[in-house]
Amino acid sequence: MSLIDRVIGFCHRKFDGYDIEEYLIMIALCSIFLPFFCSLTVIVIILLYLLIKGRLPKIIQTYPKSYYLFGFCGINVIVSLIYHNYLGTVCSLGIAIVVLFILFYRSKVTLRLFELCVDACCIISLFCFVWALMEYYSIVQTLEYDFFTFEVADEPMYRVNSTFFNANYYGMMVEFLILMCVYKMMNVKTTRRVVFYLVTIACNFSGLYLSGCRTAWISFLITIPLLFLLNNHKGFFIGSISVIAVCAIALWIDPKLFPRGGSFLRYLVVRRDIWAAAVRGIADHPLLGQGPLTYFHTFMKYKGPPTQHAHSVYLDPLLSFGVIGVALLIPYFWEQGKEIWHLYSQHRDMRLFSLILAFLLTVMIHGILDYTIFWVQTGLIFLMVLSSSSIYTQKKATSV
Repeated sequence: MSLIDRVIGFCHRKFDGYDIEEYLIMIALCSIFLPFFCSLTVIVIILLYLLIKGRLPKIIQTYPKSYYLFGFCGINVIVSLIYHNYLGTVCSLGIAIVVLFILFYRSKVTLRLFELCVDACCIISLFCFVWALMEYYSIVQTLEYDFFTFEVADEPMYRVNSTFFNANYYGMMVEFLILMCVYKMMNVKTTRRVVFYLVTIACNFSGLYLSGCRTAWISFLITIPLLFLLNNHKGFFIGSISVIAVCAIALWIDPKLFPRGGSFLRYLVVRRDIWAAAVRGIADHPLLGQGPLTYFHTFMKYKGPPTQHAHSVYLDPLLSFGVIGVALLIPYFWEQGKEIWHLYSQHRDMRLFSLILAFLLTVMIHGILDYTIFWVQTGLIFLMVLSSSSIYTQKKATSV
């Protein structure tokens, strides 16, 4: 059998048997790895198609708790307009678009589709790494560095971001992509595929290093060993702990190995000032905030450092949406949480449960110092994995 025949056979095995809406989900997933406006454009086109076909209202009705999310978006549009936060108004509409797509995804996701999507993410991440390398080459030419020293500059404009707008968003995407590789690696039967995922993990770690995103490394100390532990992969668990120990010893011997380690304390002081300004903003508008990206809209008023958000997943939602806004999210995600818990309590899919848990921990740990989850690409990947617990529910699109 020729190579072309093998490729054709592989494509048939992977892509045959899906309906048009499942193919649309695949296209949307691939668009996440393009610049963010491409993702939004693709999703809007998909939603228009569903609306024309009369599918969208039925999908929304399948998930009654989703009305809380639309209430959340509507309130934020109004609040943003009241405070002349026009960028927040646009963000609120963007959140509504993402919510509609995620509901559609929940109604269609199956185990086969999810596994294909995860594999696609792993493969596409290699192209993102190649792009990051080319970007890094351009940077070292500008700064007159030696390429093979792999020195990472401190200035944001000289850090690689691949296709993800800035380096910190790329860092969080790499966190998610590496966890996906680990998820797939735990279920493969051949050495060749284990090697593929290990190589993909190594490439993504290299991309993370070149991005200079420091916060992203911390979550791996917990999430990767936890994945192996929950799935009884003792060999991989011991191996991951050993690698972490070796890296810790190497950093103890030479702290300069950690990217941008010398400026960590300086940036922590900046974070402190950002958080102080955010707390003042929360105190002034505790109930409804002033809409998405309130920090960017008000940092001069509260004498905070100029930046897009409050660099905290714990502060920024309260600053932007207030107590009432955050409370509106609880009913939907409470139902989603019960769905996720059933994966564990009813022994439906421990591997998927562990991946979702690892994603949640990543957001919580990374979110201590940054708010990179509040972005089109990172948010979509996170919500798609989180919503994949719907694989095992009875309410599917076929019933509507």
